[in-house]
Amino acid sequence: MMNFTFTEKQQRVIDLAKELAADFSTRAAEHDRDRTAPEENYQILKEKGLYGMSIPEKFGGLGIGFQGYAAAAIELAKGCASTANSFNMHVNACGTIMQQPLIPEEVKYKVADLVLNQGKLLSASISEPTSSSLIITSMVPQLKAIRVDGGYKLYGKKAFCSMVESSDYVFLYSRPEGDSNPEASLGMLVPIDKGRAEGVTIHDVWDTHGMRATRSNTVEYNGTFVPDELVLFKTEDFINDFIINAANWTIASFASVYLGVGMGIMEYTSEMLSSKKPKGFAQPQAYHPDSRRRVGEMAAELHAAYWSNMYAAWYSDTHGPSVETFHNFMRAKYMIASAVSNAARSAQIACGAHGMFKDLPLDRMVRDAATAPIMPPTIDACADQVGLLTMGLNPADTAPPLKAEEPVREEVLQ
Repeated sequence: MMNFTFTEKQQRVIDLAKELAADFSTRAAEHDRDRTAPEENYQILKEKGLYGMSIPEKFGGLGIGFQGYAAAAIELAKGCASTANSFNMHVNACGTIMQQPLIPEEVKYKVADLVLNQGKLLSASISEPTSSSLIITSMVPQLKAIRVDGGYKLYGKKAFCSMVESSDYVFLYSRPEGDSNPEASLGMLVPIDKGRAEGVTIHDVWDTHGMRATRSNTVEYNGTFVPDELVLFKTEDFINDFIINAANWTIASFASVYLGVGMGIMEYTSEMLSSKKPKGFAQPQAYHPDSRRRVGEMAAELHAAYWSNMYAAWYSDTHGPSVETFHNFMRAKYMIASAVSNAARSAQIACGAHGMFKDLPLDRMVRDAATAPIMPPTIDACADQVGLLTMGLNPADTAPPLKAEEPVREEVLQ
C-alpha cells in the first residue's frame, strides 16, 4: 500500500531545509556571480545536523530514507541550487556507501563516525573526461589504481567533481591495474584534504552557464595514496552496482534538486505576475489569460513530475534496488528534466523583460535549470532506458549506438 505521508522526523528535516533555503538564497547571487563555493552553507548544514541525511538510524544518521531526502532536496534547491546540487554529492557518497551490501557493517560504522562525529564532508566523483551517459559502458572507471605497500596509488582524472575543493574525502571508483575484467572497480574514500592532498591537482575549468557555484572542476590524480582501510569494496559488476543498485543516491538524488529549481521558478513567476499591475488596470498581470495559462502549464507538469518522483522514492525505500526501481527513477528523471526545461522557457516569456536582468533571481534559476536535461543520465538517455524497459527489451540485444574503436595494432619490425 502506498503511503506518501511524511513521518514526523522527515517533516522536521523538510521544514528545516525550507528554513535554510531562505537564508541560502540571500547569498546565492554572489556565489553564482563569483563562482565561489558556498562554504558557509556547508558549515550551516553541518551545524544543523544534516550531514547525516542519507545515513540510516542504525549507523547514527537521521534515518529519513530516500523519500525524506528527496523532499528536503527540493526545498534546499529553491534557495540555492548550487548549494543543493553540490551538497548532494555528500549525500550521494554517504547513501551509496551505507546501501552497498559489499561493504562490511564495521566499515560503515567507521564512515558514519567520520561524517557524524568528526564532521567530515564527503563528495562523490564518478564521471571522467571520456564518460557519456548516452553510452553506458563509457561510465566504467578508467582511473588507474596501482597496488603498493599498504594501499593503492591513483593515476588519471575525474571530471565534474562538484564541491571537491571543500571536501575532506572523495568517494570514487577506480580500476585495479592488471584486472582482466573490464568492469572490475574499487570503491574507495580518497583523503583529498580540500584538494591539498599529495598528488592531487585541481584544474579550474568550471566557468559555466549555470550551477556556477558547484565548482565542478576536473581533478587529476598523480600518485595519490589511498590506504587499505579506505578501500571500501571491490565490485566485479560496476554497471549493475552503480547504475542499477545505487540509482536512488547516484542518479535520482540529482533529479530532486532540479525539481526544486523548477518549482522555485514557478513560485517566483507566480509572485512576480501577482505583483505587476499594468498601467490603467486595477488587477495585476496574473489575471491575464496568457499568464494564467503559462503558470497553469508549469504547475501541471511540475506537479506530475513531483508525484512521479515521490512514487519512485517511496518504491525505492519500500522495495529496495531492482530493475523496476531503476525504471521508476528513469521515468521520474525524464519528467523532471522536461518539466523544468519547459518551466524555465515559459517563465522567461511570462515575466518578459523582468526575466532578463542579472540582478533578479529568475536569470540565475533559468541558467541553473539549463543543466536539468543534461545531468547524467541525460533526458535522451532516460527516454532510451524507459523505452527499453517498457517494451521488455534485453539491453544485451541492443546494438552499440556508435562504432567501436579499432584496437591498436603494433607494427611488426622486419
